[in-house]
Amino acid sequence: MNNIKYILFTSIFFLINRNCYAQNDSINKTNSLKDDIYLHPIDCVTPYTLQKGEWIYGQSWQTLPFPSWAFYGLTDKLTMQIDLLPWLYGAFTELKKPIPSLNFRYRFNEQENKIPTIGVEAMFIYFWDTLQRFETPTITVTESGAYFHLKPAISYQINEDWFLNLSVGFDYMKALTMQNNDTSNYIYQDFTDAFNINYAGGIDYRPSDWISYHIAYQYGATLTYLENVPRKTMFTYGARFAPFYQNRFGILRNLRIELTSINAYFADVDAWQATVFPIYPYIYWQWKK
Repeated sequence: MNNIKYILFTSIFFLINRNCYAQNDSINKTNSLKDDIYLHPIDCVTPYTLQKGEWIYGQSWQTLPFPSWAFYGLTDKLTMQIDLLPWLYGAFTELKKPIPSLNFRYRFNEQENKIPTIGVEAMFIYFWDTLQRFETPTITVTESGAYFHLKPAISYQINEDWFLNLSVGFDYMKALTMQNNDTSNYIYQDFTDAFNINYAGGIDYRPSDWISYHIAYQYGATLTYLENVPRKTMFTYGARFAPFYQNRFGILRNLRIELTSINAYFADVDAWQATVFPIYPYIYWQWKK
């Protein structure tokens, strides 16, 4: 099984990056953060979509050796977000079949004068069996059955460097369990056919070509960190880096690193899960047209 995982991950990584190691001299050797389209900065939600043909590959260390996410611009207004882990994890583990996962975002307009950019994101997953989402010293979360979320979002670019992001929507989970793992404060809760509100607000500050700063507050299911788990409150802050944005090699020029502080509270079981300092890593590559 370990050999299969290694071969699978190596093959996918090679296919994604095979055209990105070197570029011909006619291509601009600069890829500034200021030009990036931000889809989920530190797990906030924006309405922005990739341009047609633009794509992102993101890798979380937690999912290794499996891949994590890919995003592709089907049109300038419609972006497909591919959660690679459930498709491949299900197929190559004891589940022996992929976990269906679909995610799309549509942008209705671009900001004009006082009118913000408006969009909506929808996601569906079906867990064939009970899946342990995560287990830490403080909390264990499992999910099963259908999951769905709908997230209308708006963003407003205040000036060249500052962006405001807001979202209010809902999510649905067929079966969800949470357990506080502290033996002195043991609490167990389960939810069935649960509709839950979700909302998020965040601020992005992009002062330079190589670094941007972010802060966000979220309630409900999120995509990147403690993903697709409803009923949690989360506060995140951190930065994104483009350390080699002028490099001649595409795989380095397009590299992005996000370092985040994740502070989540699960009120139903009185449990915290926190990384106080912005050191939690997420890396991705963003290839523009």
